[in-house]
Amino acid sequence: MNPYNNIKILNFMKQLFFILLFFLLAGCSRVDDEVLKAAHIAVENGAIILDVRTPAEFKIKHVNGALNLPLQRLNKSYVSLPKNKEIIVYCRSGNRSATATKFLRQLGYKVFDVATQNDWERGFSL
Repeated sequence: MNPYNNIKILNFMKQLFFILLFFLLAGCSRVDDEVLKAAHIAVENGAIILDVRTPAEFKIKHVNGALNLPLQRLNKSYVSLPKNKEIIVYCRSGNRSATATKFLRQLGYKVFDVATQNDWERGFSL
């Protein structure tokens, strides 16, 4: 096989790798626009924004006005959350927020899972 063809194939594979990596890291939001709109309206009406990431993650960046209650402590600390207020939950990737949402809904809380801070911020433009 011609060495020049090997280089072309290798360069093509590198480009394909970076394209796939970009889409993997960029991801697609799994939060519906209507859910985001409703969550933003709920906050305007007094809902609590709950960040279920670790304190270290929260310290780096968080939504203004958010309460940090890490998922690991939620099963003991949920009692501090008022049942008469809606709760907006987010984390870094959406996995912990999904777990927290399921847990809180089973306890009778009205919860919006906005997955990530980026999703929450996307809701400002809707």
